[in-house]
Amino acid sequence: MPDSRIGLSSAALDLLLSAVETPEAVISGAVLDVYHAAEAVALKETGLLKPHGHEAGFTSEADHDDVPVTLSWSAEDGGLGYFSPNAGWVTVAEDRLVRYRVDFPVLLARMMLQTDVSSRAGPIPLLPNLLWEVGDIRLPGRSRRVPVWAGRRFGDPLVWDRFVETTRARPAPGLRIVLTTTPEGRLPARIHHGHSIISVRDVAEHAGGLVVDPELLAARVASGSQRDDALITMVADGAAIIVRGKRYTFRGSKQRAVIRHLYEALESGQPDCLTVEVLEAAPASRAASIPLPRLFPVEQIGVISSTRKMAVAGCSPDRLTCFRKTGRPPGRSDR
Repeated sequence: MPDSRIGLSSAALDLLLSAVETPEAVISGAVLDVYHAAEAVALKETGLLKPHGHEAGFTSEADHDDVPVTLSWSAEDGGLGYFSPNAGWVTVAEDRLVRYRVDFPVLLARMMLQTDVSSRAGPIPLLPNLLWEVGDIRLPGRSRRVPVWAGRRFGDPLVWDRFVETTRARPAPGLRIVLTTTPEGRLPARIHHGHSIISVRDVAEHAGGLVVDPELLAARVASGSQRDDALITMVADGAAIIVRGKRYTFRGSKQRAVIRHLYEALESGQPDCLTVEVLEAAPASRAASIPLPRLFPVEQIGVISSTRKMAVAGCSPDRLTCFRKTGRPPGRSDR
C-alpha cells in the first residue's frame, strides 16, 4: 500500500517529474539501479512508481562497446543473462529488466492530500494519461469551491493544443485551476482565459514533496500570472487585473464577466467593443440593461467607461482604460 507519509527529497522529485514529462511516463529499472538507487527506493515505497512490464532488450555492461545483447535463461544461475567475450556469463538482476511507470492516481492523490477535495469518483480522465478532472476544492479566502484539473506535458505543442480544445469543449465556470507537472518556464506564454495554470512544484510544501499547500495555492491564484512582460495581466476569473504593478479588484460576477470580455478583446488584437456586447457577457440576463457605471464604483471609472462604443487598450501608463473613438480617456463626466 502506498505510504503518503514518506517525504520526497529534491532529487527524488526531479526524477519523478522528469519521468512524468516523458511520453509514456516510464523509466527502466537499470537506469534506476545505476543512477538513482536512493531516490528509486522512496518513489517505490510511496507507490509513485509501479512495475510496468519488462525491457525488450539489454545493453552489455561487461564490454566497453555498449552493444545490445540477447538475454537467455540459465538453469544453473536461475536467471536471465548473456555471454560476454571479456567477462564470460553475466547474470542480469530481474529488477534491472523491469520497467517502472508513474502511477497517476497515486500521484494525484498525493498532490491533493492537504486540500478539501469534493469528488465522489476520484480523478476523471479527460485526455487519457494527460489530463484529469480532480474535483472541486476549498481555498482560503474563497466562499465557493473551485474546480481543479491536473495535467502534464503542457510544454509539448500537440498536448497543449489538445488541452486548449478540451477547455473549449468544457468551458471554465468562472475560474478553474489547472495544476501541471510541467515546469513554469516551459508553459506556453499564452494563457487560456478562465484557467489559472500553475506548476505544481511552485505551490507544493517543501517537506512533503508535491503535496499542494492550500495557502500557497490561494495566494498564487489571487496574484494571477506574471510570467511574461505584458503591462497588463488578469487573474484567471477576472477577479483582478494588474497594470504596471497596480492592482484593480472586482468582486461582482457581472464585473468579472465584463473584465474577462474586455481583456480577451485586448489580447485578441480587436479591442473595439460595443457596450451591448460587453454587457451581454455578464452572467445575468438583465445585465444588458444595467449601465456600466452601476456595475463599477467610482474608483473604477478609470478602468471601465460608460461610453456607447468603447475601445479597451493598455496604452495608459497606470491603468487599463476604455477610450472613446476620439482617444480621450474617460473621466467622471462619463458617468
